[in-house]
Amino acid sequence: MKIFYFNITPLRNKNIFAEKVQEVSPERLEKIQRLKKSDDKFRCLGAGLLINYVKKIYGIDDDIMIAKNGKPHFTKEKMSFNISHSGNYVVIAVSEYNIGIDIQRMEKRNSLIAEKNFCAGECAYINEIDNYETKRQRFHEIWTIKEAYLKNIGIGLRKPLNSFEIDLSGKSPKIIDNPGYAILQMKLDSMYVIAVCADVRDKEFCIQEVEI
Repeated sequence: MKIFYFNITPLRNKNIFAEKVQEVSPERLEKIQRLKKSDDKFRCLGAGLLINYVKKIYGIDDDIMIAKNGKPHFTKEKMSFNISHSGNYVVIAVSEYNIGIDIQRMEKRNSLIAEKNFCAGECAYINEIDNYETKRQRFHEIWTIKEAYLKNIGIGLRKPLNSFEIDLSGKSPKIIDNPGYAILQMKLDSMYVIAVCADVRDKEFCIQEVEI
C-alpha cells in the first residue's frame, strides 16, 4: 500500500491552473467544468493529476471506470486505488488489495452529529476526555475511519455510519464483526486527519508528498 498526497495551493494560481488542466483526461476536464466552486475545481484537478502520477510511476496505460457502487477502478489493471480530498489536500491510496481512504480537515466538532451518526461506545470514547481539541480530533478520527471502511467495501455513505461499530480499546482501531480489515491513521499538519482501511494482508506502507 502506498499513499500519495498533494497540496492544491499552487492550483489557485490561474496560470498554473490553466496549464495543468490540460493534462487531465476529457472526462476529468468535463467534471471540473461542471463544478461551481473554485475550491472544488482545484481539488478535482488535483485528483486528476494524482491519478496521472500514479499511472506514470506504475506504468499503467488504462482507463478508469466507475462501478455500479460508485467506486472508481481501472478497466483492466487489477491494482486498487481510492481518492479523498478536503481543504487544501488531495490523497490517493494504491494497493494490490481493495483499499479505502478518507481525509478530513478538522472543523468545529458538533456533538449532535456524533450522537446521530456514531454508536454509543464511539461517543463515549470522544467524550471521556474533557478537552475540546482532543474531542474534536477523536470525532474526526472516527468519521474518517468509517468513511474509509465504507469506501473500501464499495458502499459509500449509503450505509449508515452507526450501522457498524469501531473498537477503539486497543493499540489500533478495529471494525467490530469484520476483522479482515486493518485501520491506519495519521495526520497531515495540525488540521488534517487521514484514515486508511486496508486488507489485513496489506503489510507494507509508505506515504509520499507529490509536487506537481
